[in-house]
Amino acid sequence: MKELKKWKIIQIIPAQPGWKAVHCQESADKQMEIFTRPVICWALVEAISASEPVSTQVRGIEQESNELIVVEDLLETGASGENGRDRVQLFLGYNSPEAHKETDYWINQANRQLNPETQRQ
Repeated sequence: MKELKKWKIIQIIPAQPGWKAVHCQESADKQMEIFTRPVICWALVEAISASEPVSTQVRGIEQESNELIVVEDLLETGASGENGRDRVQLFLGYNSPEAHKETDYWINQANRQLNPETQRQ
């Protein structure tokens, strides 16, 4: 399992209305759930890690519950079911206000993330 990163925010700029971060997770009954959260702003961030070289990235900032968070590639949502396995949310990409990508596109992206072994064939 990937480790969540800690981020140092260097600069913040406003996001144009309509930007969304698209995520997916597998439900308890093995169904794919695709959901979005609005991007509040963009941030130039630096990963805080002793094991990685210093580099900067632009990441969206989204609201989750009562806090603002840097969009991560992977979020654990807690133990949810069979075998006490943690439910994991995966970040799929950003949906721009002009793009309006269809749900099928995001389902394909989610399948690639959640089932990488089926994509090798």
